[in-house]
Amino acid sequence: MKQKIKPKLLKSIDLASGLKLELYDTSIKVAGDRWLVALTAIIDIIVDETIIAAQGHFNVNEIKEILGEAIRFEQKRERHFIDKKDKDNVLQNLMNSFLMSSLSYLSHPDFAKKYVLKVFKNHLVRKTWYPEKQNSAVGSL
Repeated sequence: MKQKIKPKLLKSIDLASGLKLELYDTSIKVAGDRWLVALTAIIDIIVDETIIAAQGHFNVNEIKEILGEAIRFEQKRERHFIDKKDKDNVLQNLMNSFLMSSLSYLSHPDFAKKYVLKVFKNHLVRKTWYPEKQNSAVGSL
């Protein structure tokens, strides 16, 4: 039976770009005193006209129709088979490493615009892989 993950908010950071980064402990016990230590970073991005307008050649209504009102940036860092006594230290190291390597990128004023465009373009590419399914739920986001 798969263990249900109960995310625990570790830290919430208001970024210079106006977005909010949330860091969660999504670790699970795997066997005995061993853990899958996991850190999940989440940023919810509102798909609004300012972001879309900056994309220039794409239709605002088309982007919002495909992506909806908001999209989620989510990234996970994991370490496997960690002893229970080391769990908290490993989780702290994952968080520190993530913040050192990603905070300036996520804080950049263009991050939301570029991420929305990337998700939209990825959808367009997937749509061309399965053109016969483009009107069905199977081929959509």
